[in-house]
Amino acid sequence: MKTIWEKEKIEYFGVIPFSACLCRRPDIIERRGVPAERIRSAVLFLVPYFVNDGAGNVSYYARSCDYHLYCEGLFARVIPALEERYGERFLGFADKSPIQENTAASMAGLGVVGDNFMLINEKYGSFVFVAELLSTAPPEALGFSGGTPEPSFCSHCGACRRACPMTRDGMECLSAVTQKKGALTAQETEYLKKYGYAWGCDICQLACPMTRKAVESGVQTPIAFFHEERIPVLTAARLSQMEEEEFRRRAFSWRGREPLLRNLKILGESFPYNFILCDSN
Repeated sequence: MKTIWEKEKIEYFGVIPFSACLCRRPDIIERRGVPAERIRSAVLFLVPYFVNDGAGNVSYYARSCDYHLYCEGLFARVIPALEERYGERFLGFADKSPIQENTAASMAGLGVVGDNFMLINEKYGSFVFVAELLSTAPPEALGFSGGTPEPSFCSHCGACRRACPMTRDGMECLSAVTQKKGALTAQETEYLKKYGYAWGCDICQLACPMTRKAVESGVQTPIAFFHEERIPVLTAARLSQMEEEEFRRRAFSWRGREPLLRNLKILGESFPYNFILCDSN
């Protein structure tokens, strides 16, 4: 298994029994044609995505194309090889997962769970996506060394909470605000103007000492996918020029164009003539 991950430049992976995972949605497994009770192991792995291309109005995770597309390609490459090698079923998940991924990744020894609920890795900080393969193979066959997996947690220094302007004022996460449909409140609008995000937010991550140390070390993802087609600064003009197929390849596309156009207007962007901001949902 190690050889397969090395070929994909996946440095951090680990195996735990599926029974150790918090499985919230067994139905997601069963939609893949495998009864949830047949799953015996979970292979957790990290996909680092950080590329230091400077300040921007888009969160680092969304500057490249959508990581779900990367994971789809990855699963298409590695799952057939694993199933042939072990003679068992392997199911790949990323984000839309039946298990609580951050805790499971910590149990697999890939990092600690932060107060902002993100998985924080020793090398890449919290600038990692967590994904997993669930398998009918016994965990020992995949490399599980035994014992009772337990999650690890950060030092609770409080830096992330102190840095978050929304937490201080008892409001929703700024990233969530950028993704809201419809009109924003006056207070939400002021926060958007102040912190300058058209999509997402990295404030709590960049305040974390572990993640800051990773960034200051100069580490960047070795995976080519995340170095390509990057958009650190989104403008209304850039957005208007995107064909629908290109737009749908971006992580910020899932809410449609209207929230982005609203945010860009708040940040001082003018609208292209062929876009009208309207959202009745």
